[in-house]
Amino acid sequence: MKTRSERLNLALAPAAALAVLLLAACAPSVKVRSDADPGVDLRQYESYDFFSQMGIESDNYSNLLGQHFRDAISTQMDSRGFQRSETPQLLVNVSIAAEEKIRVNTYSEPYLYGGYYGRAGYGMYGGPWGYPGATQTTVRQYTEANVYIDLVDASRHKMVWQGVAIFTLTDKMQEQLRESVRNTVASVFAEFPVAPAAAQ
Repeated sequence: MKTRSERLNLALAPAAALAVLLLAACAPSVKVRSDADPGVDLRQYESYDFFSQMGIESDNYSNLLGQHFRDAISTQMDSRGFQRSETPQLLVNVSIAAEEKIRVNTYSEPYLYGGYYGRAGYGMYGGPWGYPGATQTTVRQYTEANVYIDLVDASRHKMVWQGVAIFTLTDKMQEQLRESVRNTVASVFAEFPVAPAAAQ
């Protein structure tokens, strides 16, 4: 049986490595953060598997969504030399929290007074002769999603790493679900302490 370091050297062919880099480069604009147990070296683990039912696989979500995450995370873990096993050292869980938010923007609009920038008596953001300019307000509702990827030590039942992606959910992301999941997972795993074989 090959060691994890040997599997790391064989994990990615050049074409596969290029595909991973392209996915990371094309990832949607997301905020990513991560946290690791400071007393744990993640390189000591060699195998992983998923929770029998991840948080993303509850009745509130499509079954396809869970499978997309399993596929995307497997790609990232395999590229780092971890091997999927029925007796894993690490267990993976994915959960999502979504919150409806409202963004309100208010700004001055000098054009409402018929003026233009630079005309005598008009300020950049004011009305004629110092009279306050009109304001316009826009209100936009949007959904902010947080994706949590947790790695749990299977023997100690203790979380050893968590990666989080925070982004605004768009119609395009929902229409291209598989690609959105792969890009999001790639963005999160860019924070993972163990780099892909091609990057070592």
